Amino acid sequence: MSSTPDGPGGRQWRKGGALGRGPCRGFAGAQFRFRAGAGLGLAIFFSGAVVALAPACGLRAADGLCPGECGTSARVVSVDERLELTLENGILLKIAGVDPPRPTPGDPDLDFRARDRLAQWLVGQEILFRPLAPGPDRWGRVVAFVFAVAPGSTPASTNRPGPAQLPVGEALIDAGLARYEPSAAARPCRSALLAAEAGARASGLGLWADPYYAIIAAADRLSFAEKAGSSVIVEGRITGIASRRPRITLYFGPRRGGDFSVTICHATAKHSRRLMQVWRP
Repeated sequence: MSSTPDGPGGRQWRKGGALGRGPCRGFAGAQFRFRAGAGLGLAIFFSGAVVALAPACGLRAADGLCPGECGTSARVVSVDERLELTLENGILLKIAGVDPPRPTPGDPDLDFRARDRLAQWLVGQEILFRPLAPGPDRWGRVVAFVFAVAPGSTPASTNRPGPAQLPVGEALIDAGLARYEPSAAARPCRSALLAAEAGARASGLGLWADPYYAIIAAADRLSFAEKAGSSVIVEGRITGIASRRPRITLYFGPRRGGDFSVTICHATAKHSRRLMQVWRP
């Protein structure tokens, strides 16, 4: 199994609120979520313009807190199928914490529909965005938390303040139009984004209604082969743990080296232990 690159790519099947609701080889750059308790583990794997902000902005993402509405104002002129926003000043935004849907064998237009829903909301509208790095990433995108008023909200007037700004990434995930992408940039808002995803998955909203996005049993070898190179969710019972620096390996079957296993690089091992403690039932 390989991790999916974070950058833009062609539309293809990956083989072998506001929008509908209130240094290990083979795993380099991969990120994960992990839940453990009573031997049952849920492992979720994801692939893997300089903007100045006003000092008065109250966002504190750098302090490990999920930011509230605030940031630089700009108007959206287009949305692509990666759910990236092009602003009128030419900046391309990637919404932090959002893993966009891919076309699937059963729904080849899934990504286009998500794009259209987001475009209906944001194109032509003013948004607020908070960049999470001093410059663009290697694909020229500014990774940012993005905020916008809910569709249909009444604009501000001289006697009435404007409506509250909603976190766009959380709204997308809550509506089942995207999954949570556990990047370092999105970590301050991890709890809110995970909660939104859990609700959408439980309700079968959006992409979660597509069998392609179903949770894969750790013993289901065929499903892994069909989704090579993509993001997958794997569920199984942990049968053993081996800790050999610089890595920790979690085994989900009796045949070590043959059954599904998870290798956690040393750089992420400390973080994984924190996740296990926080998510332990």
